[in-house]
Amino acid sequence: MKTFRRLMSYFQRQWQFILSTILIIGSVLGTLFAPVLIGQTIDQLLGRGKVNFSELNRDIASLLVLYFVSNICLWLATWLTNRIAYQGVNQLRRALFGKLNYLSLRFFDTQQHGDITSRFVNDVETISDGVLQGLLTSVQAIITIIGAIVLMLHLDWVMALMVLVTAPMSYLSANMITSKSQQYFRLQADDLGSLNGYAEETIAGLQTIQAFSHESQVREDFQKRNQQLYQTGFISQFIASFANPSARAINNIMYAFIGLTGGLRAISGQISVGEISSFLIFATIFGKPFSDLTSLSSQFQSAYASAKRIFHILDRPEEVADPEQPEVIDQVVGKLEFEDVSFSYEPDQHLIEDLNLTIQPGQQIAIVGETGAGKTTLINLLMRFYDVTAGCIKLDGVDIRQLTRENLRRQYGLVLQETWLFSGRIRDNIAFGRPEASLDEIKQAAVESGAAEFIEKLPQGYDTLLQADHNSLSTGQQQLLTIARVMLANPPMLILDEATSNIDTYTEVKIQQAFNTLTKGRTSFVIAHRLSTIRQADLILVMAHGSVIEQGNHQALLAKNGTYARLYHSQFEN
Repeated sequence: MKTFRRLMSYFQRQWQFILSTILIIGSVLGTLFAPVLIGQTIDQLLGRGKVNFSELNRDIASLLVLYFVSNICLWLATWLTNRIAYQGVNQLRRALFGKLNYLSLRFFDTQQHGDITSRFVNDVETISDGVLQGLLTSVQAIITIIGAIVLMLHLDWVMALMVLVTAPMSYLSANMITSKSQQYFRLQADDLGSLNGYAEETIAGLQTIQAFSHESQVREDFQKRNQQLYQTGFISQFIASFANPSARAINNIMYAFIGLTGGLRAISGQISVGEISSFLIFATIFGKPFSDLTSLSSQFQSAYASAKRIFHILDRPEEVADPEQPEVIDQVVGKLEFEDVSFSYEPDQHLIEDLNLTIQPGQQIAIVGETGAGKTTLINLLMRFYDVTAGCIKLDGVDIRQLTRENLRRQYGLVLQETWLFSGRIRDNIAFGRPEASLDEIKQAAVESGAAEFIEKLPQGYDTLLQADHNSLSTGQQQLLTIARVMLANPPMLILDEATSNIDTYTEVKIQQAFNTLTKGRTSFVIAHRLSTIRQADLILVMAHGSVIEQGNHQALLAKNGTYARLYHSQFEN
């Protein structure tokens, strides 16, 4: 119930819900009074040649008006509930997307991206379907049950008690069945997310899969996941499918008993033929809400399972909140201090321990080391994508945890090895960090990064539209655009994480010259495997197992003939 109440909080539209309820009441009242009028109409047929036409015509006219008004109310109520449902889903999707923006990188590092997408698309749509069907039907069912009880008791309490006793039996039998299927609907939602995640990963890596002739294994793995989804989906739907037939069977038995009892009471003169007809219609009307609720049970169960998956993300802890009274750095000098810094991704796996380091303003710092040495981790700590486990990092004497993340991250320009471009014009991608930049400024940044050469050869130039897959650009060209983006943003400090790894040697030389101009006077960090790109660095940090094992400039480290010298000579031994 807690999950359900929380879900419904997204669908509260006070005036719309009240108006929709009023319209549903109007529609249901029309449906309920119609059997009474039908019974009265039948009673006007007294026998051959004995028809009360004046009363008959009046009842038929009243019946037509009643059905017309009832259906108009139902149409308006359906339109309003659709608005409530879609507005609620819109709010839920906004909340989920907003939450994703504030979750730490740790969450995305441990979750399949396809599963996250599945929750954002499939689970939200499942909730939408459940609410659209359930909101109108549930309100309609409650009002129908209450109204039918009142009218049936007014007509004949004996017949009314018979309907009241037998009708709920259909609901109870169906409820026992749907309670069994609930666990399978949860498994079905999880299996669907797993399948979507695997499919997305496979499509993204299709070229590599084909290169290694791994198609049969991938197909087999997909089939296993697909078969698992089939089994959980089939079992959940199979169990739930018994709910509606069982309810209908009980309703049909009830219908027969009412007809038999009504006939006997009519023979004894306790009830009229028209009232028997009214009760037979009431039996159907009264049983229908229970039947509808059982039919909706599978959708409710699916929506409930999807809601739990979405709330699992909404309840995840966000990045550590910014301080209530943060420090503010407007003009960055660029001095960084690592004081007894320790960090671990997992409590029992220590990566960085007791790191002490001082970076002077304007220095270009190169970070080298074997894979897994902790180079990227150091950058993640500088940007506060992760927080230190112990110790502190200071920027211009201020603990970076006392700054807002926005204030801190605006001081850095970040270029990663993996490029990120969005669907849109090339000029908009370059201006991502400075949307207000003029076209001349964008072109200047493209010239400095070396991207202008290929951009100007495109048919639309800077207005060329990039699609989601960016297949029209090579990996190196995409990297040049991300470098131009940082050059245009012109931040006070720079972080280059293998920024030139996807670029040919000739272009790399040009970009290196641009970087030398860009980093002049700025504190900058460069992670590089190509040691030829960092020979001019003011300070080179050699990392291993999360610790700085060597530091100095290029010539000093070569003279030591240690780890750096070994790495350098391994690249230039010829």
